[in-house]
Amino acid sequence: MRGWRTSPNRLFKRGSQIRVTLLTKVLVFVALLVVLSGCGGGLRHESWPGLLVDGDMIFAANLERIQAFEAETGKLLWSYPPETDKELRPFYSTPVLAEDYGDNGLLLFAGYKDQTVYALALEESRGNIPDEPVWTFLQATGQYVGSGVVADGKYIIGNGDGNVYAMNLEDGTSAWTFATQDRVWATPVVVEDTVYIASLDHNLYAVNLADGSEQWRLEMAGAIAGTPAYIDGTLWVGDFSSTLSQVDLSEQSVVWTFGAADWVWGAPLLDGTTLYFTDVGGHVYALNTETREMLWSDPVVIEDVLHGKPALSPDGNLLYVAGHEKGIVHALDAADGQKMNWGVEERNPGRLPGDLVTDGERLYVMPILVGTRIKVLDFDTGKVVWSYPSQD
Repeated sequence: MRGWRTSPNRLFKRGSQIRVTLLTKVLVFVALLVVLSGCGGGLRHESWPGLLVDGDMIFAANLERIQAFEAETGKLLWSYPPETDKELRPFYSTPVLAEDYGDNGLLLFAGYKDQTVYALALEESRGNIPDEPVWTFLQATGQYVGSGVVADGKYIIGNGDGNVYAMNLEDGTSAWTFATQDRVWATPVVVEDTVYIASLDHNLYAVNLADGSEQWRLEMAGAIAGTPAYIDGTLWVGDFSSTLSQVDLSEQSVVWTFGAADWVWGAPLLDGTTLYFTDVGGHVYALNTETREMLWSDPVVIEDVLHGKPALSPDGNLLYVAGHEKGIVHALDAADGQKMNWGVEERNPGRLPGDLVTDGERLYVMPILVGTRIKVLDFDTGKVVWSYPSQD
């Protein structure tokens, strides 16, 4: 059955015709990022705006601005910059909180067009608009698409210029820079004193957290766009060769692979020993990471492109996946993959290229190419709890 190839030692080998097709896909998606990133009069985007939920607050990269909302009601609390600035916008990279820096924490985010990382010092009441950034980082020469991670007093983030930048949270100065050979869209993964970097250059890198020196690298079968998932000394890495690989970090090698039906773009979702992942051909998979057995008899097929990270309901019974082109969130029974009668049909839902986000009470999506920028859905029914701007 197509999509269920496994190999214990080596990645699945593909013919020259398939490699040409994959290369064509890569060029098409890269062109989308460049061409649709806001040229001309309107703000038209085809990328991955993201949001962070922190307690009763939401911080969203809302294309034109970074915005803060009340999570329960959707009330807009503040925007940065206060007025849209064509020189700064758009913002795609999901904001990150550095709780232990500044009096009340730093909010970190990166601009796509202006190639700048910003650090805003939050107020004691996070609903109050912060002052101007306490520092900015200007060394990148490419666009920021993915998000970063806070570790060891540093903010670490990949860039379209092929570099991963680590900046000191105290003052925004450079701690170190690590160069790959292509764009870095995935969020770096930090495990103890090592940073793992997935690049579109087909490599997975292990870098010293303290100084950015390379410890080792592992060539994968395809470009890596999604953030790997870590569990028990291994990374699970999806790539554009339609392969999910289990990488043993102590052995520094691929110890098992699974051949999906199409590119594995989105980040896998780990729930205990179960790994949920998708491919761009619309297939949804559930894998037991201990036994390496598929938990469903067949992959679920969604008639859409899938490249955002899935999400789970608070009780773990429902798995949610977002269709990019049709803009529909689908709910599946996590036990067997059965499609559930869930959600409300909309006339023009936009598109959903990004990750789904939950906070245990609500499910958050960020549509593009429509007026609605944030939509909050009820876990059980899929009905809209609130949206921004309001649909009323």
